Amino acid sequence: MNHLLRYVLFVFPFVACLPLEAAYSPAIVVADARWVVHADLNALRGSTLGKELIIAIGKAQAGATGGVIGLDVSKVLATVGSLTAYGTNLSGNPEAIDGALILQGTPDLRKIAESILLQGTLAEPKAFSEITDLGFPAYAISDPKAKPEAGVQVIVAFPPEPIVLVSKSREQLLKARDVFRGAGASLAKTPASPLNRLAAGAAGAYIFGASVVPTEPLFPQNAPQARILQLANSGAIALGERGENTFAHVELLASSDNNAEKLMKILQGMTAMLSLAETTDQQLTEFLNSTVVTREKNTVTLDLAYSSARLVTMVQALRVQAEPRPVNRPPQIAVGKTVAGWGGDGVAAPAGTNPNQHLEHTVENVALTTGNLVTLGRALNGGRNAKFIRVEITPAAGGTPLVFGTDFMRNVRGLMWQFPFPGAAGVYHLKVVYLEDPDGKAKYAVSVADPKAPTPPSALAPSTGPIIPEPKWKK
Repeated sequence: MNHLLRYVLFVFPFVACLPLEAAYSPAIVVADARWVVHADLNALRGSTLGKELIIAIGKAQAGATGGVIGLDVSKVLATVGSLTAYGTNLSGNPEAIDGALILQGTPDLRKIAESILLQGTLAEPKAFSEITDLGFPAYAISDPKAKPEAGVQVIVAFPPEPIVLVSKSREQLLKARDVFRGAGASLAKTPASPLNRLAAGAAGAYIFGASVVPTEPLFPQNAPQARILQLANSGAIALGERGENTFAHVELLASSDNNAEKLMKILQGMTAMLSLAETTDQQLTEFLNSTVVTREKNTVTLDLAYSSARLVTMVQALRVQAEPRPVNRPPQIAVGKTVAGWGGDGVAAPAGTNPNQHLEHTVENVALTTGNLVTLGRALNGGRNAKFIRVEITPAAGGTPLVFGTDFMRNVRGLMWQFPFPGAAGVYHLKVVYLEDPDGKAKYAVSVADPKAPTPPSALAPSTGPIIPEPKWKK
């Protein structure tokens, strides 16, 4: 699936099209819904956690599109009012779940969404197609790699009402439109629905979800979630912000008072175990201890309230701990065979030492061949003033030295100075004259490479001048 399709599938979960009431409304949910999820994005954007979430979504969007499509997520989300999703069945298989998604926000995003889909029908006709028999604009999105019998994956429609509808089936899409217009039965007109009893928990929440317990298992038989569902008929969760605190409210309706007592004890035990968890993070400990479980008749509730600012700080700290730390690799200061290495011991020069005093380091009995690449390497490691002056190469049997100044060597990224050895093959002593780092942090190396072994391309830099041996150094 190409970049355009990935972009559309990423954006639509955040799409909306009209600045209506953003709070949860049972009047737009079909009467036979068995689960509902509502997001009040106006409230979420204004919350402390919401601001952090927008930053995270922006990073995720950049990764999802590979940077091909630039998108200011904060501006896009500013056009979103709310989204309400519901389903008329529950199944462990996502492909079997049916329902609809109703999106509401500003008019601009409706125009943007339809424009993207229209472009998709031209750029990717196998993935995007226009539906012309609904009486209003609608588009089908399919997986071009799927088999033909898989059919349409999702329909996105733009009815005359100021909403965007998304569904997997025409029937559910048209039913959702009728309910929105007040022409169909809704949860607001069905007081017997268990979802209505749970709707009170949506007040002040930016995320609300409620569901009846499915008849088919969603979790392994011995999982804690499965044991809890065996005792409950329905449940809901709400997240929001009140004042300076972020709150979470979980409500479970048990099938009997006896089961409610069991539910309460199970949840109290689970929260007690969490509060006894060993951690050195005081904020995390306070967060785990802030959970309260209560019961009234067959209703069991779990409430949590914690400082929003401290919660953001805690999440940021946990995220940083989970991120892989970069490996600090030492810089390359040698090419070929290293014949000498010194420094980096961290021992500072004695007080009163002349920082411009030339020091010498001699490497004896180095076998050199005509054309050998000789490299002087230096890694500062946070030090200062370290500098090569020259190298004197003298035959081990005695004789006149060849002197090479760094001004006539090839400078490689400020780390290495190189020159080819022009003398005859033999054994030599190499005397390196240099300025020391007064803090003793810098490391030095001398290496020799075979004339046939090229310098790694990543290390090469333009030469600072011709490689010409200096005459005998005059002090």
